[in-house]
Amino acid sequence: MLVTGCAVLFLIGVNTTAINTALNAIADDLSMGSGELGWAVGIYLIAVAGFVVPAGRLGDMLGEREVMIVGLVVFAVAAILVAAADAPWMMILGRFGQGLGSAFLMPATMAALRVAYPPERQGFALGIWGAVGGVAFAIGPLIGGVLTDAASWRWVWWITFAYAAILVWVTLVTFRGMPRPASQPKLDLAGTALLAVSLFALILAIQQGPEWGWGAAGTVAAFAVSAVGLVSLVMLETRRRDPLLHLRLLRIPALVAANLGTFVNAVLLIGILYFFNLYAQATVTLDYSALGASVALLPYGVCVFGASMVIGRICDRVGFRWPIAAGLVLMGVGGLLLSRIDAASGYADIWWGTMIVGLGVGITFSAPSAAGLRAVSDEHAGEASGIINVVRYLGAALVCTLGTVVFSQAGSHDLNRALDRSGIAHLEQDRLDKTLTGAPAQLAAAERTLDPRDRRAFRAGAADGIAGGFSAVMLGLGAISLVSAVAWLALMGGLRPRRE
Repeated sequence: MLVTGCAVLFLIGVNTTAINTALNAIADDLSMGSGELGWAVGIYLIAVAGFVVPAGRLGDMLGEREVMIVGLVVFAVAAILVAAADAPWMMILGRFGQGLGSAFLMPATMAALRVAYPPERQGFALGIWGAVGGVAFAIGPLIGGVLTDAASWRWVWWITFAYAAILVWVTLVTFRGMPRPASQPKLDLAGTALLAVSLFALILAIQQGPEWGWGAAGTVAAFAVSAVGLVSLVMLETRRRDPLLHLRLLRIPALVAANLGTFVNAVLLIGILYFFNLYAQATVTLDYSALGASVALLPYGVCVFGASMVIGRICDRVGFRWPIAAGLVLMGVGGLLLSRIDAASGYADIWWGTMIVGLGVGITFSAPSAAGLRAVSDEHAGEASGIINVVRYLGAALVCTLGTVVFSQAGSHDLNRALDRSGIAHLEQDRLDKTLTGAPAQLAAAERTLDPRDRRAFRAGAADGIAGGFSAVMLGLGAISLVSAVAWLALMGGLRPRRE
């Protein structure tokens, strides 16, 4: 059962990060702009954030075995849709389906291990589970890069389908003896709907705001739907006897701090993977292949894995406050160092910055969650874990959404400024957006509209735009991390390590 749970987690982890090294090839093949790529990554994370808590409740109602099988089937079918995609909407819809499948799988694997192992062995089982998750997140980009270069980005998802199909059979066999739930908790359908709609409307407004206009009716309506939905969710959850999210737990400072640390960790973890690949694989900057970009990120992945393996023991000895603050500071310093990169930078200017961020990401990968859960009573541990999971995936979705806005705005400014200097007319928004992906076919399409003498200047401007967008995102992420370190220290002032 432990092997099956770890195998399922490996599937989730690899699929969450493998797409990042395939972005350039996907953009080229499906003619996707940076905004559409942001949706392809972000919609997966939105689906997990919106449905991970109700999916956990379904496990309590129906049993972890049944919910895990449903999740694997949904995940496998969605993988077929992604692998066969011939238009951006198919890619985005398929990724949403995979996010929905992940929402079913993530809580089911952990809950199953808690049921299958006695209390004195649960630490061992969950420790191995967490280590496998760290490895999967770290090597996902490498797997995506190898398959993209050796065959096609589509093979990432064809193999995903085959792997998930095998896991359906394995789960049926190994989870056969799982006990049925003794109680039947109610599923908060209204809370589930409000949470999902609110998150989607918020991401939609942020993602489409630059294209629609921040004052446009569609943007304002999306923000309004999100605000009304979130207010309604709070009002509903504070009145229900068996709510989806027990928001009163957020009165506990340590749990608020745990959500803050988890949110920032998710922002940096996904932010580095996503935007580094846009920068590194652009033909006008580093021009790395998918495999080359994934190898370039190996020092980052090694640091994430190594730091996450040792931080638990450190926190058990000295407490959570200062080690996690150090992790937040490391992420901030690394982000600020990476923000100094420009179009002329080489790998020697990058790798050590990614390692510093990786150490911080590894330190804050699971330790903030542990700090928050230790501060609540045992009967509320599951509820607190659900809140932390929502915040984790919301942070990952928001960095793709808000980061894409920052990347596009800063990149467009730098590119247009370079075009002005060369006397070249500005590109319309659609071609500008696609140029900033750095994909060869997108750049070639834009170049074909120019005179031969202007093409060199255009490529230099495109390099400035892509590097400027990456730099702006890293500056924002670094600043967020440093500010969060101060807030973490203030919130965690009273928590001490538990003595057995």
